[in-house]
Amino acid sequence: MAFRFDLIQGSASGPRLGRFHTPHGEVRTPAFMPVATRGMLRGHPPTILRPMGVEMVLANAFHLYARPGIETVEALGGVHGMLAWDGPVLTDSGGFQVFSLGALDRVHEGGVRVEHPVYGGVVDWTPELAFESQRRLAPDVAMVLDVCPDRPGDRDQAAWAVERTLAWARTQRRLHEKHGGSGRGQALFGIVQGGVFPDLREACARELVALDFDGYAVGGVSVGEDHAARMAGVEASTCWLPVDRLRYLMGVGTPLDLVEAIARGVDLFDCVFPTRAGRFATALTWKGRLHLLNARFRDDASPLDPDCPCEACQSGVPRGALRAGFKAREILPMLLVSQHNLFFLQDLLRRVREALAGGRFEELREEVRCRWPPREPGPRPERARFKPGARPPRR
Repeated sequence: MAFRFDLIQGSASGPRLGRFHTPHGEVRTPAFMPVATRGMLRGHPPTILRPMGVEMVLANAFHLYARPGIETVEALGGVHGMLAWDGPVLTDSGGFQVFSLGALDRVHEGGVRVEHPVYGGVVDWTPELAFESQRRLAPDVAMVLDVCPDRPGDRDQAAWAVERTLAWARTQRRLHEKHGGSGRGQALFGIVQGGVFPDLREACARELVALDFDGYAVGGVSVGEDHAARMAGVEASTCWLPVDRLRYLMGVGTPLDLVEAIARGVDLFDCVFPTRAGRFATALTWKGRLHLLNARFRDDASPLDPDCPCEACQSGVPRGALRAGFKAREILPMLLVSQHNLFFLQDLLRRVREALAGGRFEELREEVRCRWPPREPGPRPERARFKPGARPPRR
């Protein structure tokens, strides 16, 4: 069997140790995937990944469809060739991009009409097109196209998102079976939606499990809700998912969120947080965040993190120089800090796995809670209220 999840330790809704087997190798879980949205890790070569412990990478099917195009990626050897990466790859289908590009009001029964992010005009991004694009990109794991609500506390919108997500999941599950299922070398994961409402998440999870996907993701979190609501959404989803299938929490990457989601039974993560924070002069350390633009770092001759063995910290570039480089808009500081942040999260997940194996997870969890307290989101700007079922605008 090309795909298999072995549960080594843990249960349905508590912290778990496992191994996810794919045609391109195995992934020790819990694990964090760096994000190469457009087929490249922003600012970093793929050669840095293995040494820091990365075993799986994420790319985005919608953005690769937009540029350079599916045909070009195929000619380059599929998404693995595009990434120059021989390990496992997962592609997101574009559901979150529909939310982030402001196209929720253009969702219709058969898909969503979204602005082409490169050339303008409109793309009718359907479940069929999302599935076929990922089939041709040839990642190890493809995600179903779902609807990610931008107001997780709005019950009407959350219920509508579940309805559309399940309808599209059925379509893509049939296509997956038609093309040979996971036996052809590609797994298909379903995505649990439901906002902050436990009953909606339960209903969505139960129907997805009945469709028997190769793995399951928790979606629709980290879209503006606070930490407590985010974790409640995770807990309301994982408890209904099979013990013997991988669970993937989409788009979550702060140390606190990672550890608390692991405590609730999540195995796999991705997020742009570590590299984006690095590009904006924020370093992740075991003493918390370091905001390198702060004046106190002006004359600081110490390395980025004196206790870190990563190449960025061992390079000898002092904090004061990094601060000056950020001020001058140099590229090197952004690369060094984002590389350090990627290493930090890989090291955190390695420590989590060791703590789980050694029965010390709660000690590590408490340390992370102390070092990384929740940072609650500020008020969101008012937007026109979305009306589920509204007809998309004429084009």
